[in-house]
Amino acid sequence: MLTLVHPSPQPAMNEDFLQYLWRFQKFKDYDLRTLDGEAVHVIAPGIQNTNAGPDFLNSRLRIGNTEWAGNVEIHISASDWFRHKHHLDRAYDNVILHVVYTADADVSSGSGDPLPVLCLKDRFDYQTWRYYKSWLKKDGFIPCENLVEEVPEIIKSGTVEAAFISRLQDKSALCFDHLTETRGDLEAAFYKLLMRGFGLKVNALPFEQLARATPFALLRKLWSDRTDLEALLLGQAGFLTEVDFDHPYAVDLVKRYAFLQRKFDLDPMPKSAWKLFRLRPQNFPAIRLAQVATFYHTHGAVAQKILERPDSESVFGLFDVSLEGDFWKTRYTLERESAPVKKHIGDTAKGLLVINAVVPFLFALGKFSKDEAFSERAVALTEELPPENNKVIRGFKKLGFRAENAFDSQGLLQLKKFGCDARKCLTCKTGIHLLDRHAKAH
Repeated sequence: MLTLVHPSPQPAMNEDFLQYLWRFQKFKDYDLRTLDGEAVHVIAPGIQNTNAGPDFLNSRLRIGNTEWAGNVEIHISASDWFRHKHHLDRAYDNVILHVVYTADADVSSGSGDPLPVLCLKDRFDYQTWRYYKSWLKKDGFIPCENLVEEVPEIIKSGTVEAAFISRLQDKSALCFDHLTETRGDLEAAFYKLLMRGFGLKVNALPFEQLARATPFALLRKLWSDRTDLEALLLGQAGFLTEVDFDHPYAVDLVKRYAFLQRKFDLDPMPKSAWKLFRLRPQNFPAIRLAQVATFYHTHGAVAQKILERPDSESVFGLFDVSLEGDFWKTRYTLERESAPVKKHIGDTAKGLLVINAVVPFLFALGKFSKDEAFSERAVALTEELPPENNKVIRGFKKLGFRAENAFDSQGLLQLKKFGCDARKCLTCKTGIHLLDRHAKAH
């Protein structure tokens, strides 16, 4: 029997590669046995789990003379089972096999029962391992940039599609939570998502905080009066307190908010929560909040209108918002005048609002209502929208990746940040294709 030993330097191995070996059974499977000498036959390796819990779910194995159904956990060292405190986590009670690179400890479940251990050391092609490891050291745009031109288009398209679906699931999860919290109130759930979208990347969190501090029910009470709505949002954002205004319109906003604050017992955010650094003036939060007020004053129950509009052009039209009147024409903030410019939501901003608010809303609604038509429409919208044009998209296009619409560009953004930059090459169809091709050639 093995005993837990003092930690030694970790072998040149990582769990991603071990998970790749198990997922695709890329190891020598003759005379496969646990450390206790029982024969192992893999009937089904299971489904790789990308969430918390064991690495592979619903695996089927024959160990000795017994067939097992359960989960498989992968570690570099057997002692990682205890280091990660899996023996204290009930989510790991149904693990039927512990697959490791080095067996440096006896492993037991939370109930104290011994856990079968399978060691993969010396059971795989080390040339393939070294080839994969060389990618992780590269500092280019993506690790496989010198190899990717040899990858078939169908593989690259599948890579982008998988990344897009992952991105959409991540974005829609927040809206699904909103739908659950509001018990299916479409308007209240969409409001929270839309507010975050209006904040873009720089002020997404302050906009989200403002949505929490300003209940949708109150917004609904006031949306028939645009100025009241504007006073509510600007006041809650902290832009109407501790400032002396000389323009009559700004003074009126302060008075209106003071009344609303007393009536509804409102607590404004600190103005310091907002960021202006490196923002284009048209994206300043005061301008965006005034546009939100005009948007809701114009449309009211906007989530319902989204459901009634069949294509991207008609959804785009919802965001044709311009600030009327002389006050905003000559201002980007409440305090200072500027050269007169019409303040409207441009096409780029409209596209981002559709991608970051409308599309996740529809996708989440499909899951929440168990009606796939909403989810399918969410995907279709991205195929109708033009792609983003930024450094990441241009970098992928140079390598032969297609970026014909927002579906492609959103997938590429997800792939770069959570795949390539994180060196998750073995969760990527392109990376797996390249590694498999190398293994077959050697």
